Amino acid sequence: MSESTSVAELIEAGEITPFEAAQQLALVTAMMRRLKDSESALRGYLTDHLDPREHLTTALGVVSYKRGSESRWRVKDPIAFGQWLAMNGEESSVEEVLYPVEFITKPDAIEKLVHDHLGEQPDGVELSGGRADSVSTSKIRPWSEVMADLTAQRQA
Repeated sequence: MSESTSVAELIEAGEITPFEAAQQLALVTAMMRRLKDSESALRGYLTDHLDPREHLTTALGVVSYKRGSESRWRVKDPIAFGQWLAMNGEESSVEEVLYPVEFITKPDAIEKLVHDHLGEQPDGVELSGGRADSVSTSKIRPWSEVMADLTAQRQA
């Protein structure tokens, strides 16, 4: 198999037996587990050691810092939220059809409501997950070029 021939092409051409495919799948799975562990450790390390908006250009690609975000409240069901507001002493925050007015659907306004109501989560509202800081990769060289480059192979 040359570096430019993909496994899919070999399968399509009938050049791989089920046993060979099973062997390769086992090998690839083991490699992926190892690579995922390495990727996780490297992402964590770089997230801790890069400044926001910083990027590093390497022979194989570019690694950039990505800023995460905090968890925040969002309205997922405005009607249920409006009904909850009306039943919990927040009538000034709803319109006649019990649809929440725009300002009360903002994350900070919902945070205040949750605080004012002793942590009760209003109906129709959920806390969306935040994102941790991370890094992204781009401009990755094709695998065939990596395999043809002895320096890149040693780095990998």
